[in-house]
Amino acid sequence: MHVKVWIAGCLAAAAAAAGAAWFTVAAQETGTTHAVCGPDLGRDDVVAAQSKAVAVVEAVENTRYREDGGSAYLTTRVKTLETIKGAFGDVLHVTQGVKNGGTPGRYATEDPDRYAVLEPGRQYVIAVQSGSTAGTAGTEAWAWYAEPAVRGVAGEREHWQEAIASPPEAAMNSSCDDVDAPAG
Repeated sequence: MHVKVWIAGCLAAAAAAAGAAWFTVAAQETGTTHAVCGPDLGRDDVVAAQSKAVAVVEAVENTRYREDGGSAYLTTRVKTLETIKGAFGDVLHVTQGVKNGGTPGRYATEDPDRYAVLEPGRQYVIAVQSGSTAGTAGTEAWAWYAEPAVRGVAGEREHWQEAIASPPEAAMNSSCDDVDAPAG
């Protein structure tokens, strides 16, 4: 019995090694390209152009944390301070992708400058691409962008209205501009 297990293990290891070798050889072929497509969250004009709604909000309460298939989500009840684009209810639930921050109640994101975790008592500019911003019971919006409102409510309104007034051409173009093709 032990010999059969040992032989099966060796065959599995050999198959894995052969697959890895094939992948390595295939990955070195000339003429391959790699692209990373997505909006440039470093440009407020792009964020404004690609969002269905933008507002300055105050986070009131983190209401739910859940994990699903290796991803984690935090839902926060927010109070709308200033609607900049689209329509927002006075109070609504906003969900964002997060990762566990190491201790209960602490969360983090990959890019805290452009996708800050909404913390109760603080003001943020949020941009929403999907979900309901009406604030009706049982609905929530997906915040794909959130940053601290460092300019104050009036300053953020002015800044984001300027961003909305000058949409970039690239924001309307669905093709990828950041394609990396190897020399060869």
